[in-house]
Amino acid sequence: LKLNPSKTEVLVLANKADKSSIPETLCLDPDEEDFKVSETARNLGIWFDSKLSMSEHISRTVRSCWAQLSNLWRIGNRLNRQTKIQLVHTLIHSRLDYGNALLKQASQKDINSAVRFINNHRRTRGVTKLRRELHFLPVNARIDFKILLLTYKCINGLAPPYLQDLITARKQTGRNLRNDNDLTLLERNFSSKYRQTSAAFSINAPKLWNGLPRNIRESSTVEMFKTRLKTHLFRLAYE
Repeated sequence: LKLNPSKTEVLVLANKADKSSIPETLCLDPDEEDFKVSETARNLGIWFDSKLSMSEHISRTVRSCWAQLSNLWRIGNRLNRQTKIQLVHTLIHSRLDYGNALLKQASQKDINSAVRFINNHRRTRGVTKLRRELHFLPVNARIDFKILLLTYKCINGLAPPYLQDLITARKQTGRNLRNDNDLTLLERNFSSKYRQTSAAFSINAPKLWNGLPRNIRESSTVEMFKTRLKTHLFRLAYE
């Protein structure tokens, strides 16, 4: 494999507290020139940084959403409510939802601003009630929705093998515990005090999955699961 130094991005992952461990250049081949180490790199539309904090990706997503909202406000008085909702789904939600399973938490401001745009309200007006009327899930609930949908697909053989291998069904204890009768539960992996580790799919997915009501976990189709899950998350967010 021959790499082009002018087009290849090299990202070194390091401990957040140890900045000195990131070199300025990296030699991958003694016969080739050194590669300059980047602070951030893009892969499949996701921006990664050397600390895996995802701050660069969140920052770029927020800026992109604000730019779209700024353009929408310029033509907002010429649009009806239904058209505004469709534009928000297309231009704002699509950006917030792309790759959001990699994020443990993100800013709520973009959705709140989109809700104000749809309803022609100023920034000082509260949006929780308006967001509920539009059936918009908060950002963190949208992230949980994506993770849980991936988990459902893993359990039912609809996801790639490399994701399916990250979760396992809960083992029976043989001690007649109440949970032994529930075959839909997943084995909980170790937890961590570190935010990046606790956000890993292998840790976060079983935690979220086991917290769902049993009737949602036992959904027979993807569409049924999505409908029940959104209703459940909506109730948790607003009731």
